[in-house]
Amino acid sequence: MNGSAEHICPKASCVKRMFRILLRILLFLCFFLPAVLIQNKQLNLVRSHPRLYRDSLYLPSGRSIRLVSVGYDRFMADFIWLRSIQAFGGHWGTDQNYKPIFHLFDVITDLDPNFLDAYTFGNLVIGDEGGDQILGLQLIDKGILKNPRKYKISYWGGYVAYWQMNNPDLAKYYYARALKCPDVPDFVPRILAYMEMKSGRYQVAFEKYLQDWLAAIDERDDVVVGIVRRRIPDILSEWNLFILRQAVNKYIQNTGHEPKNLKDLEIANTIDPYPLVVVPALFQSVEYYRQMPDKIMKHLQDIIDASTRKDTIRIPPHPRGYWYQLNPDVYAGSEVNVLDGEKMVENLEMLLSRLRAIIFNYKCAKGRFPLSIQEFYPKIKNTPEPFGGEWVYIPAVGRLYSSTMPFL
Repeated sequence: MNGSAEHICPKASCVKRMFRILLRILLFLCFFLPAVLIQNKQLNLVRSHPRLYRDSLYLPSGRSIRLVSVGYDRFMADFIWLRSIQAFGGHWGTDQNYKPIFHLFDVITDLDPNFLDAYTFGNLVIGDEGGDQILGLQLIDKGILKNPRKYKISYWGGYVAYWQMNNPDLAKYYYARALKCPDVPDFVPRILAYMEMKSGRYQVAFEKYLQDWLAAIDERDDVVVGIVRRRIPDILSEWNLFILRQAVNKYIQNTGHEPKNLKDLEIANTIDPYPLVVVPALFQSVEYYRQMPDKIMKHLQDIIDASTRKDTIRIPPHPRGYWYQLNPDVYAGSEVNVLDGEKMVENLEMLLSRLRAIIFNYKCAKGRFPLSIQEFYPKIKNTPEPFGGEWVYIPAVGRLYSSTMPFL
């Protein structure tokens, strides 16, 4: 009897142990799976309706903060500098409203008037990213007043006035101030020469951003490195469009008719010689000199020489691997006689996203997908596919795409 019980008890305890393990797994799943579902629901809500950034830090004027900082003005300036970078990231990911950040940089420069990066980065955020160049120039003017012997701030003001505001007279004022500074480098005087050329403004912009990129690498400022590296191909593409549009107008003026394609511009020699910046060569050159033990800014001219092909008369390649094409509605004097393939793809993506949202809302409202494009978007007849293809719609699954770019 005792021997039989000894054989039964281990089996019973094993069953109980397995039951407890299964019960724990079941309880874990009961709590874990709803948590995952709720989390995914909240993530999808954030993706579709991003919340606006709200800064919880209230700052009075710099003068008021100086009264309570008991001599630690620069420490307070560094702390607010970190908050300004957080605020920039928050606004960049949501509403991209950078005007409230102006007060942060204003306070920083009150606490530390010699903090040069606060003036230049503040102008980059407010003027270049935020689009309010006039407000951004207020920081530049303040920096010039506080640091009259430092060329960097006046030089940045000249760039903003010339490239972003298209105001050569104001740009010359800032560059003239920069030339009077004892620390002005050799490349600044040639900026005035560029301004006398038709495409000089693009050369100014390219070299300005390249200098900022190299300076940010030397200073290990990853935020500015990312911003500037992303902006350089944009400037080069705008430069290429200027060259091609000038060539189209010259072709029409010389021949009396529109070109059939961009290749006609090369055949007719209507592309004026220009310095072509080869983007892969530029990035490779920067990476090469980045490995050198000295400052990469010292190799600025080497990088420019290594990545530039002088007196080019060929059609420039797109810096991001897209293309340029003639506008079907081209005419003499048109400012949009050449189109940027990257912008065309972006516009197509935006249109498809809007139409797909209409399809989704239709399905939610009526419980089925529309039977045709006309059913959910009657204006489709007046909205041709931008690349000459067709709109393709599959009613069974509610899928809409372009025949020329089905991967979008």
